[in-house]
Amino acid sequence: MKRLAIALALTVSATASAHEFSINGDRCTSSNFRWDGDDAHVEKQVIEAGSLRSLRAAVRHAPIAVTGGSSNGYVIEVCKAAADPADLRAIRVTLDGNELRAEGPDGSRWLVSYQIRMPNGGSIDVQADNGPISIKDVNGTVVARASNGPLALSNTSGSVDATTTNGPISVRGGSGDVKLRATNGPLAVTLEGDSWRNGSLDASTQNGPLSLRLPRNYSSGVVVESNGRGPVSCRAEGCEQFRARRDDDDFGGHYRGHEPRRIELGSGAAAVRLSTVNGPITIKDE
Repeated sequence: MKRLAIALALTVSATASAHEFSINGDRCTSSNFRWDGDDAHVEKQVIEAGSLRSLRAAVRHAPIAVTGGSSNGYVIEVCKAAADPADLRAIRVTLDGNELRAEGPDGSRWLVSYQIRMPNGGSIDVQADNGPISIKDVNGTVVARASNGPLALSNTSGSVDATTTNGPISVRGGSGDVKLRATNGPLAVTLEGDSWRNGSLDASTQNGPLSLRLPRNYSSGVVVESNGRGPVSCRAEGCEQFRARRDDDDFGGHYRGHEPRRIELGSGAAAVRLSTVNGPITIKDE
């Protein structure tokens, strides 16, 4: 399975309890987890939960990656990492009902990360503090919360409700009921296919830039809005009419000379709505 950390270009560093800590990637290898410049000790564990229809998981200072298509229910690959081998032996990860729980020795020089495969139609609730979340090829219900870390969605369908605080959101795909909110982070959207299918995409960022790439001749309506005075660069099919309106009196006197705050692209009913507050907008053909 190709690791999503490649797409995320993950590098996380932190200072905790006077110890320097960093991770680079989501593979369960000693060199990817370091405390005070030294490689960690790692151990893998696999938990299978074929009878569950939902799962909850949370991590700190570590990644969570979720992929769909499992035919055996939920399969969780746990990576335990610690600076001290004695601490590694004391880490316990268990499944309590539908919730993953990790316990370890007092102190901050250990962690767990998860690679989760989930079945079609399943439900998952994931949270990461100071770490990334990636969701790929999932057809089900997803709730994701990231704090101080990135969140990446690729080829999802079903229902997705995702937020980040102090981190970016990226999404690539073209189906499902998807709601995304970023605070103090950029929002990057790449639309695929000829239309948005089986739902809608509603995504926004507060204090962050918004970028959109969409195919030419896209047959779903796309609305992009900006609340603020951030610049707009629109270089996709259909942008010409909006650039021509920059000096239109109907646009509003004190915004004269600035790019429009509302851009409508594609065709048909609006299935994609994107917005930013206090951030620039960039729109390009895919």
